[in-house]
Amino acid sequence: MISRWSRAGAALSPAQLRDARRFAVQIVYQLEASQQVFLSESVLTAFFSQNEVAGDLHEYVTSAAQTFAEKREAVDMLIESSASNWKLSRIARVDLAILRICTAELMTRPEVPKDVIIYEGVELGKQFGSTASGSFINGVLDNVAKRIQAADGSGA
Repeated sequence: MISRWSRAGAALSPAQLRDARRFAVQIVYQLEASQQVFLSESVLTAFFSQNEVAGDLHEYVTSAAQTFAEKREAVDMLIESSASNWKLSRIARVDLAILRICTAELMTRPEVPKDVIIYEGVELGKQFGSTASGSFINGVLDNVAKRIQAADGSGA
């Protein structure tokens, strides 16, 4: 079954997907910063009205953020188990938001090559995080992808 997130991304170009991931990360970051545990329609409406998100990206951004929100506990457990010696509370908020969106995507969009998702996460880390963010995100997402592969029975 194709997820709504995958359907939303089917018609988007790589550049549009990159922008949409960035906006999804911003929503997840805002949820964390405001200590909200769920994603409401009012949060999405406010986000879209305050940011210049092209109309054709709304469905993808919404689907990405909703997928994370629905799978938050599993996503966070997978990140924490994949980030050696790191508790979620110690991970920089922007890095955590990137890890959350990319982990949710790795979990739910098997049709997207894992290397593409990891690359996009690393690039977001380089753009928005610290000088160490790119390599940190790369290591954690690589471990996440290996754990998902192992759980799916497709090897490591």
